[in-house]
Amino acid sequence: MKSLNPPFLRRDQELDELKILQTAISDGVLVVDDQLTPIFFNSKLRLLFPMSDMGPNLNETLSFIHNLEVVNGFREVMETGKAITLHAQKFHFSDGGRIYLSVSLSPLKVGSNARGVIGIFHDVTELKTAEQMRIDFVANVSHELRTPLTSIQGYVETLLEDAESGRKVETSYLKVVQRNTQRLLTLIDDLLDLSTLESNPAALHKEKLDTHAISERVMVNLSHKSQLKKQHISVNSIEGPQVFADPRRLEQVLTNLLDNAIKFTPNEGKIKIDWFENLESPGVFLKISDTGPGITAKHHARLFERFFRVDKARSRDMGGTGLGLAIVKHIMQSHQGTVEVESTPGEGTTFICAFPHPKNIKFLGDRL
Repeated sequence: MKSLNPPFLRRDQELDELKILQTAISDGVLVVDDQLTPIFFNSKLRLLFPMSDMGPNLNETLSFIHNLEVVNGFREVMETGKAITLHAQKFHFSDGGRIYLSVSLSPLKVGSNARGVIGIFHDVTELKTAEQMRIDFVANVSHELRTPLTSIQGYVETLLEDAESGRKVETSYLKVVQRNTQRLLTLIDDLLDLSTLESNPAALHKEKLDTHAISERVMVNLSHKSQLKKQHISVNSIEGPQVFADPRRLEQVLTNLLDNAIKFTPNEGKIKIDWFENLESPGVFLKISDTGPGITAKHHARLFERFFRVDKARSRDMGGTGLGLAIVKHIMQSHQGTVEVESTPGEGTTFICAFPHPKNIKFLGDRL
């Protein structure tokens, strides 16, 4: 029985199916001939490599790859006829971008002869970034713990020597030990807090809160620090909007941001807490502004990273753990909100937290 579809219709259908299959593949695919000239690539490969590097139709060579080990891998597979895999290769592009790809290379054979090479490019940038973050985290924690522990060890040894020799024990030494012990406890508390937020971000007990009342409470708790520097802190909008949040976590956000403002604002400086609603972008917003030294734009993207400090020595001297803003970021994310920074050197710094409007989550709130 003859097919009802003529051959050219079947061919067109097969080509359409092949195009759909190519589009569905989540990895980049590149096929080269025996001269290593690209003869086929899918749409995902163009997403991985910038247009400026690949050209409108793909370059005639593999120069757009910008990774000598991968290019040599294509040559090796062509010469040996054996498949290889290159793990987590770094690719730098002309536009300044950078990604990590695992590349699987296999020969295209006709009989026993290799007539080309097919490369599968799998994006592992997120995995590599997460791995680097873990490495940096361990290194930073080790460093943060070592500093106070070294100080404690040195002063304890001195105290023991004084006690054994019958000399008077210096109270100042004990105060140093006490201060560094407190620093360790604060660091451990922050690490545990961050771990809790990451492992169970939904573990919140939300309710409608009076933003002015909770701001005043945090101000009172930190008043001893601001008074020492004769700073003026004000809460704008006495009739501030309500916010739907976990009271303990919201207080933590306010405390961390206000504590930072107090630390970096000079004597007799001004700090302002402002709550407001935005009709154009429905939500409740918290702004904490200071008249401190400001932060250069190049540091803005990294401010919420764990242990990142603009001025490391000064921050440690002030007793910071380097985790305060990372905790703020995670708390805001767990509230389906955001936190951003606006700052110009010499003109102070403003942190802006955006919470969903209570009206938009009334049903969820009633259920909780």
